[in-house]
Amino acid sequence: MAYARTHFLGYSDRDPDLEGLEKFYLEWRDYNEYIVVQKQSDNLRIIGEIDKETIAVKCCKWSNDVYWWRVWERIKKLYDLKEQTLFDPHSNIKLSNVLFVTLTRDTKLATIREACKIEGEDFNKWIRNLRKKYGRISYFRTLEASKKGYPHIHILIIFHDYEFEVTQIRGK
Repeated sequence: MAYARTHFLGYSDRDPDLEGLEKFYLEWRDYNEYIVVQKQSDNLRIIGEIDKETIAVKCCKWSNDVYWWRVWERIKKLYDLKEQTLFDPHSNIKLSNVLFVTLTRDTKLATIREACKIEGEDFNKWIRNLRKKYGRISYFRTLEASKKGYPHIHILIIFHDYEFEVTQIRGK
């Protein structure tokens, strides 16, 4: 991905070629790459020879079939959860330890190029600060690009040691 960043976001002041970047990404994603691994047994001491097995494993690339299989393996347990009440609807005060958050960047503070470079570092600082303030948390996040091309992040956060008051807002 460093190649794509350098090529399409470059070091000039020109607008990035987002259509070219999308085409480049799809070609990269759909090109199957494999890693070759050789497993060796420890039979040398027992029968005087080493058994070797060589296999090729398809690489995981962002959004290819291996990627989605790995994501599914992580989240499929959520589908098996029994229906449960997150808070008592009859209580006067409703609390939840789960939040859905979207992080967006002010386009006046950084170019697309700068935003792409610092997105991961900024997210790690943000999540570290949350942990300092609220304790142990788990999260599931996804990165997307806005219509203008800037990265933004959607996060489902579970706070293990903290609950927030939930209010209902009607209208916009």
